[in-house]
Amino acid sequence: MYLPLNLSNFIKKQELEEKPKKPIIDFLAKPLVKTDSKFVQYSGLGVQLSATILIFLFIGIWLDKHFETKFIFTLILTFVGFFGGFYSFYLTIKNLTEEEKKKKENKI
Repeated sequence: MYLPLNLSNFIKKQELEEKPKKPIIDFLAKPLVKTDSKFVQYSGLGVQLSATILIFLFIGIWLDKHFETKFIFTLILTFVGFFGGFYSFYLTIKNLTEEEKKKKENKI
């Protein structure tokens, strides 16, 4: 079937416009690694634990310098950061294992 030149160009333009174009923003907005991956979740725990301890350690050092004490604030806040970090670690591990059990039960 022969279509006039203008009509065939119009149909080709419509076909091109119907294809969804994904802008670069959609590409950049997608995460590189799925956040539900177990590797990412468990590796983040170590970073969170060490960051909590270090933050409390540095606050303790600053308070010791500010109040001109030897090491009392450093010692106390390091232990607070240690126990707080491990408590958060424990709760996160507990939640992740419960989620894994629920997923396995739903698959069966």
